[in-house]
Amino acid sequence: MVGRSAVEQRDVAAVLGQLRLLGATREDCWLYRGQLSIAFDGYEADPRELIEVPEVRSFVATVHAAWPYWAFFLNQLDHTINLWAACLCGDVFPGGGQVQIDVQKLRELLIQGFAGMNELFMKHDFPEKDLFIQSEGLARMIQEIGPVG
Repeated sequence: MVGRSAVEQRDVAAVLGQLRLLGATREDCWLYRGQLSIAFDGYEADPRELIEVPEVRSFVATVHAAWPYWAFFLNQLDHTINLWAACLCGDVFPGGGQVQIDVQKLRELLIQGFAGMNELFMKHDFPEKDLFIQSEGLARMIQEIGPVG
């Protein structure tokens, strides 16, 4: 859970510290694969959706720049990847939780995501069949974001 004050101060140190622990050992890395959901606290009274809050998008971008393993750890069963992609690839935010995705940014995000995922699979010699399954899941999640343009 990321608090609003951390977002507004762009204080990513605690979050990055926790994220780095997920991959501290081979066992931890495998245990937390696909298990991470990111939630933000303190925006309940804000009428905007999280993707419409510039500070949230900036916070996600800062974390993303320092932590390339999001595609390995982020949960593929909730909306965490959608939020991540919308914050990083959104071009226009017309309101109501809608976002127009920049296709080139989305391509770059996927390339980076697959690279981070591949790095961890190779580093820890995880089974290739699981890499394929996880990669398919990521691609499916990105497709669910909806029309891009």
